[in-house]
Amino acid sequence: MSLRCGNVARSLRSRVFGKYLCSPVRAVSSLPDKKKEFLQNGPDFQDFVSGDLADKSTWDEYKGNLKRQKGERYVRKLDVPILESVGEVENMPPPQPQSWNPQILVECLTPDFRGDLKAIEKVVLSGLDVYAHNVETVPELQRKVRDPRANFDQSLRVLKHAKEVRPDVISKTSIMLGLGENDKQVYATMKALREADVDCLTLGQYMQPTKRHLKVEEYITPEKFKYWEKVGNELGFHYTASGPLVRSSYKAGEFFLKNLVAKRKTKAV
Repeated sequence: MSLRCGNVARSLRSRVFGKYLCSPVRAVSSLPDKKKEFLQNGPDFQDFVSGDLADKSTWDEYKGNLKRQKGERYVRKLDVPILESVGEVENMPPPQPQSWNPQILVECLTPDFRGDLKAIEKVVLSGLDVYAHNVETVPELQRKVRDPRANFDQSLRVLKHAKEVRPDVISKTSIMLGLGENDKQVYATMKALREADVDCLTLGQYMQPTKRHLKVEEYITPEKFKYWEKVGNELGFHYTASGPLVRSSYKAGEFFLKNLVAKRKTKAV
């Protein structure tokens, strides 16, 4: 009796789990037999692990693309030096950055690196076009809005040092409005940024992402944003984007930045 029950259970288990989860039935493949044979005769995982790919007589007729075709987008990668021994690392000069595809504008939004100037220099000298670091808000609200390890003076040093290391790089920062700042504080912040030789500034409306985040203290009118754009231009920013929906990665500014980059590169030549 127990044997029969066992057979029934085994049969039921085969029908339920076999049909829906782990069927022993042969998997149906959509590949034609010729393609299956071609894949079976090709190199397997062990060939690549061992590195022994000398005998490729059975798969050297592969017709797939092994390099990018004309029209495909690419970004040139830096050549990575191969070291003969670990001891050569100290004596080897750092690889020089190569030029990017001229059609691509490279912008990097960076942290403050806790004030590490060497880290800032590495990024600035990497070959990018726009060095971006956001101060986020006015100095008076930094402790309320940002991580306690960050502050306005440290962010200002980051932006200033980037320009000192590479004067031709475009520096960019962003401010959120609606967190409780007043006009006097916003103007003083914009003036300090321009004195630090910041090229581009974006101002946008702060929006509360979740209930756990800071509440919106004020919704700034479009007219007020227009006013701050005018102030930014008067202070000498090369580009000021100011509006309720403006963000640090404001798409409308990309065309202007490309032209500015091209103009500075032309002057350098």
